[in-house]
Amino acid sequence: MTTGLGLTHMTLSGASAATPTLGLTASINGRAIGRTSVLQWEARRLRVAAERLSHHLPAGLTAELGTLLDDSSPSLETVAQDRQRLADVKLSLGQEEIRDRMASDLAITDRMGVLAAAVDEWSTSRCEISSSVGTAQGFLDWFNACMDRNDERAMLIANPDHYLIDSPRTGAQEVIEVTGGAMLAARFLIDYSDNAGVPIARDPLFPVQTSGWARSGDDTKIGAVRHQFRNNPQGGFTAKLAVAFPATLPPWMFSEHQWHLACEFSNWVGGYVASTRT
Repeated sequence: MTTGLGLTHMTLSGASAATPTLGLTASINGRAIGRTSVLQWEARRLRVAAERLSHHLPAGLTAELGTLLDDSSPSLETVAQDRQRLADVKLSLGQEEIRDRMASDLAITDRMGVLAAAVDEWSTSRCEISSSVGTAQGFLDWFNACMDRNDERAMLIANPDHYLIDSPRTGAQEVIEVTGGAMLAARFLIDYSDNAGVPIARDPLFPVQTSGWARSGDDTKIGAVRHQFRNNPQGGFTAKLAVAFPATLPPWMFSEHQWHLACEFSNWVGGYVASTRT
């Protein structure tokens, strides 16, 4: 159920009747966004990603994407299953095949990213997520553990626009994704120990944080993140999420990436809370 304040209550998969429901609130530009709206965004992007991957797939993998490729409107009833199916296909293809399929995109976006960042000025895409369950440190520990053990499924399943997320070393990730509003996939390496001068201010009210620069293949800084977290007095925690992009990019890319953040972190929070129930 979604309230007028955008709070969604949902029972965790596999939970007993006594398990507390998880309340999630997403906020963009200070306005609460209902869980239904985030799921509608995700459903549309699931369809887009399935179409992108469907060309020349083996018959079995094409069948796996069947419900995402039909002509009906995206259904919220199957989003949970569809995100699993899409992750299955990406993992079945494997990293090298994903790289091959994205090569033409990356040939363009690698150069565009470096050119866009040349002015060394940054604008920020922001979103907040509040959870009624869990803690700030608990969530970040869960996320870092997924990264350190290179849990590809946990990383891919959070957002349809994630095509490859690989951890080549502790605290770092290679990412191929379609950032919010972009038409093409981009590749970058984010190192969470490489955070000197990240152009996103720290908020002292959010004491738990992770940050790092995103760099292109030639080591150019093309973006940055600073995600900050705090426990809520009434229980649960809030995530203050921010991604810096080159200021030369069009404004709609920043606004669309807010939805990207809302989708991936809502799903990651759900994964974290589910892990505490097992």
